[in-house]
Amino acid sequence: MWRFYGIWMDCLTSMLILTPVILLLIKIQGRKIGSVHTIGVFLYICVLSGIFSVTGIPNMMHWEFDFSYNIIPMVDLFRSTTQYLLNVLMFIPVGFLLPLLWEQYQGWKGVLKFGCFLTVFIETVQIFTFRTTDIDDILTNLLGALLGYLLVWLLTKGCRLPLPLGRGKEMEEKTGQWVYFLAVLLEQFFIQPYWSMFFWDTLL
Repeated sequence: MWRFYGIWMDCLTSMLILTPVILLLIKIQGRKIGSVHTIGVFLYICVLSGIFSVTGIPNMMHWEFDFSYNIIPMVDLFRSTTQYLLNVLMFIPVGFLLPLLWEQYQGWKGVLKFGCFLTVFIETVQIFTFRTTDIDDILTNLLGALLGYLLVWLLTKGCRLPLPLGRGKEMEEKTGQWVYFLAVLLEQFFIQPYWSMFFWDTLL
């Protein structure tokens, strides 16, 4: 219970910092702030913040080289079934939001490529944490991303909902997901450890 509360608090504190930054980026791009696409963007950065919180990526306060790994697929499947399921569920929003927001993710291959980048990035930076770099995390995360894409495909198959939602300028359509990813990553690495500590100390 406390783990989920901590994740929720991390997302909240991250969004307090990131909201004005993202609104400024959207304004610079000439997009309408009050749009469906903007709502989707905020969901996207909230999902990334939650994933970074759950996976425990390093930050400038806490990082050290501690390389432990597992390269044998599904070795703990029957002993850690819940963990496998949570890893799948964690990436479903990624696969769901990408085709809703950006043109290049209308096919499953694009979603799979971004999902692969994201999970491999996380597993790589976990070399500098106490976490284990695990092939199972990569496989289950990719499955989650594909399930998210499949869910979008099933929901839009029977209707004429144009995707992505709120088509915008070509530059934003090509680079938006990377700009927002970088914004969340920088906030998590440089600001979040101090801001989160202040937030928790204030509440407790």
